[in-house]
Amino acid sequence: MMREWIGQFKYRGNEKFGPLLGEVMNRAYQAMRHEFADPKCTHFKRSLWDVDIVTCVPVSKKRLTERGFNQAQILAEEIAKQNKLPFLSLLVRPQDTGKQSFKSKKERMNTMNNAFSVHPNMANLMKRFILKAEPQHAVENMYSVTILLVDDIYTTGSTLQACARVLREKALEQGVHLAIFCLSLARS
Repeated sequence: MMREWIGQFKYRGNEKFGPLLGEVMNRAYQAMRHEFADPKCTHFKRSLWDVDIVTCVPVSKKRLTERGFNQAQILAEEIAKQNKLPFLSLLVRPQDTGKQSFKSKKERMNTMNNAFSVHPNMANLMKRFILKAEPQHAVENMYSVTILLVDDIYTTGSTLQACARVLREKALEQGVHLAIFCLSLARS
């Protein structure tokens, strides 16, 4: 049933599945928060309880025109809304990389290497957030921001890795340390 819902949402442009799938994503997010909030979990200094910003994998203008919406953005906005977190579009996809579902793992990884860039206003968006940040977000003269990066389908991880790399590089230029957690609706 999930495959059918995702197909309706992503490939047939049926936006009415957005809130339903967003709720599924939010439940997964809540489960992750619960798991990482456990005092026994020492993998991270800050847990997912402390997400500061929710963002998503962007689609190209061509894909946006075809679908009429960015499915990852709808899912991310739903999580942000249900958890009273800010949603910020921090990334852009300047070129269309074609449909990834028809490519091998190696082709996907090569395609994703330069597929993303930061939103032209990312620095300003981050500065506005940082100005509102609480003192515990400052570590070693660098602000630390935790981002939840949302995508719809995880296949090889190359898309999320490319997005995280671009975000981290730009943030470091701004004196910001990013912790990035990724969440996707399904794995193919």
